Amino acid sequence: MLYIGFSTKTHKILPHIVCKHFRHCAPVKINNNNCVLYQFVRMNKIVKINLSMKDLNILKHYDWKFIKYVHKFDDSGALNSKSITCVQFTKKLCGIKNKNILTPDDLYKYLTK
Repeated sequence: MLYIGFSTKTHKILPHIVCKHFRHCAPVKINNNNCVLYQFVRMNKIVKINLSMKDLNILKHYDWKFIKYVHKFDDSGALNSKSITCVQFTKKLCGIKNKNILTPDDLYKYLTK
């Protein structure tokens, strides 16, 4: 099962300028109560963070919003992707090919339709 997490907070400068509401997105893969959050740090650097369901609930209290993604996803080449932004990385993992999705806000609107 895959969830896409959206955050309103980030320490980077560019998302504060470009993004309106959500400033970061990250896919979360859940298997049996074990969660792996794929954190986009910078180009060519994706970090896998192991979480529990309790940790996801804590993130919800810190303005993270999670959306369930029910379509097929491919995480085989996730750590080796050549994405420039967190949105490109998430789109590649989910197999979304829409070029109009550039910000986490755009991705959130696309997924909630």
